[in-house]
Amino acid sequence: MAAEYKRILVGVDGSRQARRAIDKAIAVAVRNQAELIIVTIMSGGDYVGLGTDTQVGFGYVDQQVMDEARQDLETTVDKYRRKAQEAGVKEVVTSVFYGHAKVDLAKTLPKEYQADLIMLGATGVNVVERMLMGSTASYVVANAVCDVLIVRTDIHNQAKSLKTLPTD
Repeated sequence: MAAEYKRILVGVDGSRQARRAIDKAIAVAVRNQAELIIVTIMSGGDYVGLGTDTQVGFGYVDQQVMDEARQDLETTVDKYRRKAQEAGVKEVVTSVFYGHAKVDLAKTLPKEYQADLIMLGATGVNVVERMLMGSTASYVVANAVCDVLIVRTDIHNQAKSLKTLPTD
């Protein structure tokens, strides 16, 4: 008998690769009649620091900026929840967490939700962090407490150029 996944955790961050991951996670959840857990993780490092990838300057966090960012992320995961339900996923959980994406996706959240599969896009939105510390996907693959599927292709298993993907 083939293994079936019953609780699928998919991490999203607003990137094109995350949209690929959510589309495939929905398809796997429908096929396995599984619960789909859609999460995104806010990290203080995304909002404080140097460079163009941050929301505010070094050493300062404006609560209004954080609240607005959280609202945007909640809107995104809610959009994905509706998409999953429209596709036929019966149980969908969504959440926006504040924490450390690598550790939370690899260990904390899979344990909390008793996930048996983690699905992630191959890369996310934070290029600087990926260059300095390695990608979240790489960390999750090396440290996850359950199976991990890294999504590199679209729902039809085509490796389209990221430049041609819709930005929906």
